[in-house]
Amino acid sequence: MNKFIITKFKFNNTELLFRGFTDGKRFYQLGFDVETEKKAVVGDIFVGRVRDIVKNIDAAFIEIGTNEVGYYSLTENHNPVFLNKKNTDKVCQGDLVLVQLKKEAVKTKAPVLTSDISITGKNVVLNINKSGVGISNKISDTDFKNTVKEILQKVLNKSEINAGAVVRTNALDEDLDIIKTELISLLKKYRHILETSKTRTAHTKLYSEDESSIKMLKGAYKGEISEIITDDYDIYEKIKSYVNLDDILKEVDVKFYKDDLLPLYKLYSIETVMKEAFSKKVWLKSGAYLVIEPTEAMTVIDVNTGKCIKGKDINKTIFKVNMEAAEEIAYQLKFRNLSGIIMVDFINMNSEEDKQKLINYIKELISKDKVKTNFIEMTKLDLVELTRMKIERPLYEQLENINQYQSFV
Repeated sequence: MNKFIITKFKFNNTELLFRGFTDGKRFYQLGFDVETEKKAVVGDIFVGRVRDIVKNIDAAFIEIGTNEVGYYSLTENHNPVFLNKKNTDKVCQGDLVLVQLKKEAVKTKAPVLTSDISITGKNVVLNINKSGVGISNKISDTDFKNTVKEILQKVLNKSEINAGAVVRTNALDEDLDIIKTELISLLKKYRHILETSKTRTAHTKLYSEDESSIKMLKGAYKGEISEIITDDYDIYEKIKSYVNLDDILKEVDVKFYKDDLLPLYKLYSIETVMKEAFSKKVWLKSGAYLVIEPTEAMTVIDVNTGKCIKGKDINKTIFKVNMEAAEEIAYQLKFRNLSGIIMVDFINMNSEEDKQKLINYIKELISKDKVKTNFIEMTKLDLVELTRMKIERPLYEQLENINQYQSFV
């Protein structure tokens, strides 16, 4: 059975918190936190102060902390929540507004802020300024979808808040009353945030997402993991408390690990795992390899035959390499938490039948991803375009600003 490992260790004088799921053979989902960083993260809600209005790009720049300024689109945010007295509905310099961090800063780009607040629960996401009840694409049970929609829409109608909801994949394993209760709780949480914001000053953080380890656990399916292991007692206590209140995870065994001779990060060879996660070259069993190059605009993956070209039937060999590469690429998307546009340069194939088989296999593989991943097209040059939703920063962004990243590339 799968395990969830959480461990702290020092690397190059920086304290890292590692969290990852493993099936016993490979880690298939990772996350890192730099313990010295106290930056805002996606989902945090603030009292922001409008610093500037930039008319030529129809945007405002809003302070959410000392030296922390976010981009706020005036065309996308139609319902700003003002926290100061106003005579106009336009966003003006000096206004106090309720904002949520939607996207973290990426290199030269400022973090993106929004007034369309979202609060994520285990089974439901509450979306302010939206309408209706959406259902995860991975839920196919029609009776369940119709029933849960009806129940949650009634809750929304009674709330007198302009909001919608999205039912997460996890909800399929949950009791309908628990799903309903969670949505009611999320609505109460938003009301509390709204009321609290009216008496707070600029830069106040009103709401913070769950710490990263619990956030990852929220995405776990029923029966996906059997054990949670950590060597940090504070984290152990928090996770133990969370698991005891979670119907899906309450049967999971939470263990505190302590061994001065063999630390947890050594037991699971975390430094080796990190090297794999940041290496540009990924070898396949056949002798072929992938080259993975993240850029600011997209991630480019190149499939190379390497050492595997042998035998008389070159077309058959190329097809096998591409199919093997497709399976590894689907794994790497999750392993490295890649998102946005992903362009894959497969080895050119002459057979249209082989191309269609490869396309079908890619679609089958990405359909199993918890994070929404779309197949866009395969071009005449056998370039495959995929898109993957951004839930958390890719691994290379999580560590790129400190010397750890350069140590592994």
